[in-house]
Amino acid sequence: MEANKLNRRKFIKITGLAGAMLAVGFDTLALGSSNSTFKKLMAEDLVNGTQLNPFVTISAEGEVTIMAHVPELGQGISQGIPAIIAEELGVTMEQVTIVKASASQQYGRQSIGGSRSVRSLFTPMRQLGASTKDVLVQAAANKWDIDPSACEVKEGVVYRKGTNDSLPYGELVADASKLELPKNPSLMDKKDFKIIGKATHRPDLAGKVNGSADYGIDAQTEGLLYATIERCPTLQGAVTSYDADAAKAVKGVVEVMEVTRTVYGKKNTGIAVIAENYYAATEGRKKLNVQWDNAEFKNISTESMNADMIKLAQGEGMKHFEKGDFESNQGKKGIDGSVKVKSVGYSLPHMAHSCMEPMNATVHVREDNTVEVWAPSQSPQVQRQFAKELGIPDNEAEDKIKVHLPYLGGGFGRRSMNDSLEECFQISKSMRKPIKLIWSREDDTLQGPFRQISHHHMTMSFNSGDRIGMQHKMVSPAITTQGRPSNGRVPFEVMEAINTHYDFDDFSVRYAEYKNQIPIHWWRSVFGSTNAFPHESFIDEIALELKKDPLQFRKEKLKSEPRFVKVLERLEKESNWNEKLGANEGKGVAIVESFGSIVAHAVFLKRENGKVTIPKVVSVVDCGIYVNSDQVIAQTEGNIIFGLTAALKDAITFKDGAAQQANFDSYRMLRINEAPRDIQVHLIDNDEAPGGVGEPGLPPIAPALTNAVFNLTGNRIRTLPFDLQDI
Repeated sequence: MEANKLNRRKFIKITGLAGAMLAVGFDTLALGSSNSTFKKLMAEDLVNGTQLNPFVTISAEGEVTIMAHVPELGQGISQGIPAIIAEELGVTMEQVTIVKASASQQYGRQSIGGSRSVRSLFTPMRQLGASTKDVLVQAAANKWDIDPSACEVKEGVVYRKGTNDSLPYGELVADASKLELPKNPSLMDKKDFKIIGKATHRPDLAGKVNGSADYGIDAQTEGLLYATIERCPTLQGAVTSYDADAAKAVKGVVEVMEVTRTVYGKKNTGIAVIAENYYAATEGRKKLNVQWDNAEFKNISTESMNADMIKLAQGEGMKHFEKGDFESNQGKKGIDGSVKVKSVGYSLPHMAHSCMEPMNATVHVREDNTVEVWAPSQSPQVQRQFAKELGIPDNEAEDKIKVHLPYLGGGFGRRSMNDSLEECFQISKSMRKPIKLIWSREDDTLQGPFRQISHHHMTMSFNSGDRIGMQHKMVSPAITTQGRPSNGRVPFEVMEAINTHYDFDDFSVRYAEYKNQIPIHWWRSVFGSTNAFPHESFIDEIALELKKDPLQFRKEKLKSEPRFVKVLERLEKESNWNEKLGANEGKGVAIVESFGSIVAHAVFLKRENGKVTIPKVVSVVDCGIYVNSDQVIAQTEGNIIFGLTAALKDAITFKDGAAQQANFDSYRMLRINEAPRDIQVHLIDNDEAPGGVGEPGLPPIAPALTNAVFNLTGNRIRTLPFDLQDI
């Protein structure tokens, strides 16, 4: 792949090992050719030097190579993880070559999602870098016959303190490789960081900007065939008939077969058309004339789902969080005999993931049961699964099944499901030829899985202002209980971003599960994207009932949580929140904790010439210690645009069991002229453990926006999406 291309010096060294080799990206090294002597050559095999551990290799000339071992889908992790290692290793990023790894158990877990990569790997990767530095220092100390404490490291060179003696890593690596890595190395103090926390160049960006970067959909190998699949429009249904001969009559079509897609235990049959090129495959697909038996799945619509959830919201629900006694106290009168109870409903729809690169996979199952996979996946370690289907023992899986990790053109949780990889594997296993399966944009939008639909029954109670109560009752399907019975407990994922830190006298959060046939899956910020909108909007409703400024009210009710207060104080300052707005201006605020980080947005609206615009969004992010400040800002900006699209554009709606939106004409994206003119992102500097970055910026944007709409117009938005020009 593009990020793995060799520089001239390394190329000359490696070609000396095995004759002439074309100097191109790894995925065009004829790896799929049955005649290739490099059939099993992977990125790791082309790294020059002595490997000190699976992640770090150093050459005799001092070249440092660090493997980027988790999938890169735009979040910057292919630079972020090596940067953490480099910090503790004692080298600069200018000294490091980053190489994208293949999928292998030697790297541990390689799946990504839930904004957990830096959160889970920050300390282990620091320890890895520090341990690697320690054996290099020990090797130098052994040469000088001194204690390692008498040594120090600067930019890949070990110095003997108080002298001019020095040894570069390249001269030490051979000896260091014979030493055992210490298990509990000392780590640097934050104040000494030179890389972590700074704006650092991302080497993958140039290729992504100029178009030379290779994504999964770009994979090429000798003899490649292309596949597309016709699937049931209701997501479930049995095939009754299809015209394979008509499809095969199209020039270039070589095969038609049934394949099975498994989504949370449900088997869905599709008809694959395989051809010499993608155009022929799609033309053949048009001739299939597939007939489906799907009558039992047609009795569902968005309207029926919403009606079902509203009914469920009337029940008691499963208890998630209870403080005080909301049920008993909401009807009690205050000291002046008055009591007020207000209940409203909020609703959010299904959404598609809409990655810019549609789902795809390339797989070559050969006659000898060796396999090569190009996996644009958030969960690329598929060797054991495929080995089981081929009858290969687990201990031989990685030797016989090689998995490349290309760039991913967006993921947002969708690519943590490997249905397209599994379909492609089935076709290649049957034909024993290299197959590239491509989902069309329509396939991607119509087939799902989708973000969950949800309904939220919100209730507040006051008695003369003496006692404040709030209840958030959430109704939705759950991701982790699809395809199996519920156990009567609240699934772990469904309560993300519901802030129970607010200091209300009575506080109740409950959940009612709604099951239906529509498959749902992790979507950027998952339930944070649906829970925060009603929760933070209703906080505004309570504040306004009490005639309190929404930001000041949040500070008051979160005063026992200093991190929240600091974020709000910073937002108040950076947004000039307390300045009076003009007659045609509005502002809204929301603060949400999710994935270990706290993010607050202030959204500003302006009505001019009959049109409502978003002149400014100000954000404050507390994600603890961060690796690359530029990347935190970029991810927050992306979250804002992603969240505004979900709030202002189109929903996925269902009629007769089938999705009604198919492409970007009916499922629109936010245009550049509709985006905020000014997005300001401010980072809190502290010593807290790293939180997530790829998702926490999304949940607060919808409530901050709709709170601003109320401030501008007096209209309360409780259903998403909505048209900003119709407010």
